[in-house]
Amino acid sequence: MRREDLWTFTQRNVPLWDILDFFPPDSIGPRGPGDAPRPYEVKPVTIETDLGFSFESDIQFGSWIFRPRSPKQPGMMKWCRERGLELGDAIVFEKLGDRRYRLSLERAAAAG
Repeated sequence: MRREDLWTFTQRNVPLWDILDFFPPDSIGPRGPGDAPRPYEVKPVTIETDLGFSFESDIQFGSWIFRPRSPKQPGMMKWCRERGLELGDAIVFEKLGDRRYRLSLERAAAAG
């Protein structure tokens, strides 16, 4: 994780642009309630975290993030804040099934 990403991940959300192909195309939903619906049925994915909670979400079109939620509710921001992200850490998504993924943290190697 880079210094410039740390604030974004803990205060906003994690951009998924670089890994969009990892998720089903129909998991991308409209940007907001005022936008036109997608030309297909949007189906959320389930994210199981290494902190013991899971959440369902689609990916917001245009911003390419999981649907934002309050950090008090199970979601990406809650995970980022509670996980204690640090510089050099890696966020890891592992495909568990058709629409199920595991979210975990890989700590940066300690400087020797």
